[in-house]
Amino acid sequence: MNKTVTVNLGGTVFHIDDNAYESLIKYLNAIKSHFSAEQGRDEIMQDIESRIGEMFRDRMKDGREVITLNDVNEVTSVMGRPEEFGGGGEEEKTSSAQANIPLGSLKKRFFRNPDEKFVGGVCSGIAAYFDIDPVWIRLVFAGALVFYGTGFWIYILLWIIIPEAKTTADRLMMRGEPVTVSNIEKNVREELDGLKERLKDGPKATTAIGKVFEVIGEVFKFIFMLIGKIIAAFFVFIALIVAVALLASLFGLVGAPFVHLPGFLHHIFNTTSQFSWIYFGAVMLVAIPLLMLAYGGIRFLFNIKKRSRIAGLSALGIWIIALVIVLFSGVTVFKDFSERDSFRKEIPLQQPASKYLVLETDETKNSESDYNYGRKYYRNIDDGFYLESSGDKLISRSVKLDVVKSQTDSFDLVEIFYAQGSSRKAAIDNASRIAYSFTQSDSVLRFNHFFTMDAIEKWRAQDVQLLLRMPVGARVRFDESLRHFINHIDNVKNIYDSDMINRTWLMTEKGLTCVDCDGSESTIGGGANISDDDEHARVKIDDSGLHITNDKGDKVVIDSTGVHVREGGKEVINIGSDGVKLHKKK
Repeated sequence: MNKTVTVNLGGTVFHIDDNAYESLIKYLNAIKSHFSAEQGRDEIMQDIESRIGEMFRDRMKDGREVITLNDVNEVTSVMGRPEEFGGGGEEEKTSSAQANIPLGSLKKRFFRNPDEKFVGGVCSGIAAYFDIDPVWIRLVFAGALVFYGTGFWIYILLWIIIPEAKTTADRLMMRGEPVTVSNIEKNVREELDGLKERLKDGPKATTAIGKVFEVIGEVFKFIFMLIGKIIAAFFVFIALIVAVALLASLFGLVGAPFVHLPGFLHHIFNTTSQFSWIYFGAVMLVAIPLLMLAYGGIRFLFNIKKRSRIAGLSALGIWIIALVIVLFSGVTVFKDFSERDSFRKEIPLQQPASKYLVLETDETKNSESDYNYGRKYYRNIDDGFYLESSGDKLISRSVKLDVVKSQTDSFDLVEIFYAQGSSRKAAIDNASRIAYSFTQSDSVLRFNHFFTMDAIEKWRAQDVQLLLRMPVGARVRFDESLRHFINHIDNVKNIYDSDMINRTWLMTEKGLTCVDCDGSESTIGGGANISDDDEHARVKIDDSGLHITNDKGDKVVIDSTGVHVREGGKEVINIGSDGVKLHKKK
């Protein structure tokens, strides 16, 4: 068991074992002693320590927490030992240092070059990366200015994105040179020599254009960083709120009174434990990425560079476990929806003397039943998936009506019950447990707008399709209560279901045809149709003219004969070729 020591290298804190620490201290002291008489030795040592710290960080990416003696030996081997650059020329030093550098470490990196900058060092940095003359890059940007100032905005954007080569190690990586002790020493010497030359020649004045661009660059950088911080804060807030809400909902699995999970979910899953496991897994699949997004946003907001590898791996492990749970349990649930089948009942009806039926449902408006005292609504999506609990029954509104031509001279009703299951037999069994009823009183056929099942039944996409078969020559009228009950009823004029309401229809050999339509009905492919559900108004524009109607019987028609205005079904204004006629209301 070795003791560990905490050290700070290049602004990063590392835990290093005792043997490795002693070796590192000896190495740094030997380098410091080597450069004791050198001008710029402090800057050399700072760059060397920063580079060592960077290499240590790379080695810690595998999840380890402590720097070992082997790590120190490998890093010092790459950096070069004092005895290797104690004598000989520069070429010998560089050759010796490069021999210790792995090929992957010689990659160039993009930096802005502050030493040869004209404005922000972008062009000279790109030139250093591609090893070409900066003049050519500057000519490209100057040429791009002609195209709507594209070069200007690209330059500003690159200025913000590309970091500046501030340290000696940065400058070496910018040129693709290995960051070794000898190269750091060489670079610092060159910088000092260059500084002496500049002091002899006098300070180099910064151009006015350079100052302007520098100010613009700093302003844009501040604005982009500010916008980035605001966006990050927004996403952190949203991610935390959603993740915490999802995690809090897990208390509903143990019956916490402050959490209410949708009740319909219990009618989908076979057992309570199956529901609990799938719900837990689904919550984790969503909450963990949101928490990691919030974690990344917080690191960005507070400039936290160090990442917790343990936290990341733990989150990934939990997410994978949750995925396995959802997939494993979900397969069992999906199996119960793998097959779909049906069975049907044919029910004879009382034959009205006049071959005329009024069709309606039992649904009424403005009644106390609308408040559903003692019931629980589970789900309602666009009048599709709907479950309601009432005592020992489950209620669903998945019932639709269609009207077709009968092959006989009598009215009859076909009830088709659909369901899904793990097999076709299971699907038929599920469908057979649907209970549906209707009533008939002479010429009025009243449908229930729902069907029922026992409360112990599971939801397996049960629904009911009703087919009213009517003979040729018979008539039906669709009551207002059928507006959301009828389902794509075919008719001769291709009139939409919503406009078949409150009208009488005659069955012919060709199909249903409207007896009392007035031309305002919307048809498939019949011009422009506009409706306002809030005001119950409809506008139709086609070859016959303009028709504006509402559910109260009010109508405005503009056609080839003139303008006709009706209120409550009675004409009040008529503008035609013979003038304007006003009709008094009675």
